Amino acid sequence: MKLKCLVIDDDPMICDLVRHFCSKMPQIDYCLTAGTGRDGLQLLASQKFDVLLLDYHLPDMTGHAILEINSQKIPIIMITAEKDFAVTAFEYDEIYDFLVKPLNFDRFTKAIERVSQGGNESNSMVPANEESFYVKDGNKFTKVTYGNLLFIRAEENYVAFVTNERTIMNLSTLKETESRLPPNFMKIHRSYIVNLEKIESATTEEVRIKDHRLPISMKYKKELLQYLANK
Repeated sequence: MKLKCLVIDDDPMICDLVRHFCSKMPQIDYCLTAGTGRDGLQLLASQKFDVLLLDYHLPDMTGHAILEINSQKIPIIMITAEKDFAVTAFEYDEIYDFLVKPLNFDRFTKAIERVSQGGNESNSMVPANEESFYVKDGNKFTKVTYGNLLFIRAEENYVAFVTNERTIMNLSTLKETESRLPPNFMKIHRSYIVNLEKIESATTEEVRIKDHRLPISMKYKKELLQYLANK
């Protein structure tokens, strides 16, 4: 089924750009736009949409107000000009992703694909910028910097993001998480992905990161030892 999209943004250039992006994606049926919250709500009341791209700062109301009255629970992709967008203010399961202005097509397609997949990754990692991301932790989003992340551990239906200060539990899988990490992260065991820059020592059986000793499985041992030997 093709997606029917609605954009609510007071910037006509953003509306035109999103409409252009949508025209390039075969999984999108059509895209309508609204420049105010009031016009957007009228469109939402008049027909069914599959995804809503919503600017937080609107001339007549905030995106937060629209989220409060999103009774249809339409999947939402937030649009913001703020790199460090305060997603912790939102506790809405229907928020699938965040796009930071200026928008680019590659990042836009990833957000739409997340909606198309039914939100399988919506509870995982939401990029904030090149240095950090947000992890859904219970009913809020918590910001994590890549440089502060020690390792990631699989725990049944959850993954644990272990940082210098705390452990953040997220309803996701290690496979989903691995595909979205930068190159300095490596899987060393079916249950562990490590930040290579945080390894303090290693044997053929385990790596040490601060007070943590993590096992290395045979499947990943050769690649890890080659990496360490070339450092």
